[in-house]
Amino acid sequence: MENTNNTDELLQEILKYQKKNARLTRISAIAVLVMACVFAVALALLIPKAVKLVDNAMGSLAQVDELMEDTGVVMQNLNDISVEVNTVISDAQVLIDNSNTMVEDNTDAITETVQKMNQVDFETLNKAINDLSDVVEPLANFFNKFSR
Repeated sequence: MENTNNTDELLQEILKYQKKNARLTRISAIAVLVMACVFAVALALLIPKAVKLVDNAMGSLAQVDELMEDTGVVMQNLNDISVEVNTVISDAQVLIDNSNTMVEDNTDAITETVQKMNQVDFETLNKAINDLSDVVEPLANFFNKFSR
């Protein structure tokens, strides 16, 4: 009988252990199910945002590509302008050199002209003009009398 009691106790302990184990298994299954639901909801919320983020990133990359192309065009335009500015500067230098040459060439002629003007005796010239006026005035009066 003792053997039967012992077996009954052992069976009761096994039953108690199995009930605990079944309860823990149910709790684990419920926890896994809850985690799977949370994971599914998180994926359902995150996937559209991730897709939107990828679309935005692709749009941004397309804009960056366009910006790089525009930057290339701007750089080419700047190079063209730089070449034109260098040409203008070169032409200006030629103009300045030609102006300097003209001034140098004409300086001698102007100096010579001024020297000749300085050699003119203006007092004698004025006296000669006055003398000529004195001679021409009576002739003018004489001819004026006939013209009336």
